[in-house]
Amino acid sequence: MANKVYYHGSSVLFESFNLDSLAEGSGIKFGAGIYLTESFDTAAHYSEPRHGNADHHYVYTVEVPEKTEDNCLPYYGAPVPSGIIERVEARFGESLPDFIKGSGKDAEGKGVSLGKFLRKYIAHRLSGVVIEKLATEKQVDKNTSLTAEVKASEFLLDIGVLFIEWPQGGWSKYPNCIKNVAVLDPSKVHVVKIEEVDLDAKAKYVQGSRRTIG
Repeated sequence: MANKVYYHGSSVLFESFNLDSLAEGSGIKFGAGIYLTESFDTAAHYSEPRHGNADHHYVYTVEVPEKTEDNCLPYYGAPVPSGIIERVEARFGESLPDFIKGSGKDAEGKGVSLGKFLRKYIAHRLSGVVIEKLATEKQVDKNTSLTAEVKASEFLLDIGVLFIEWPQGGWSKYPNCIKNVAVLDPSKVHVVKIEEVDLDAKAKYVQGSRRTIG
């Protein structure tokens, strides 16, 4: 199966990916993993750290295995694949709340965060939260710790889920839009090329400024 190309932006040079700095980048908003995007421009933008004023901006071109219905958890606007639901339920020995098993859209056709709900449900359960306190969207959609998110990613990896995927903007356009992914296993992210780029005052990529350095 062919690999797929993504991009990752950083102000730091490194040779391989790891999860040592999870809380320093984009955090764990979409789960504990390596955050990649299909858009070079987006990766360049995120090479500027949250505190700003980086001296260098790098875009890593990387390859990862192809996504499949069995190994990818969609975040917005799509249902959680039935195979993933079944594997989670089998591992926990319990049925998931019905709202996690929906169509991925609400009554008005807007995207629903079913993948997020499943990820957080797993994180809460692995943290010792009882089923009775995870019966509604509001209960599941509470903050989770970094430790819990790492455990959730390890759980998902163990049942064959490698990716969490979300659309870049415009959820109504899913799946025909730029997509971002969190890769839960850093060893599956292989660096193909490293380029240094320039950003403007708004942290946007300056077209034509790509310089290959590795």
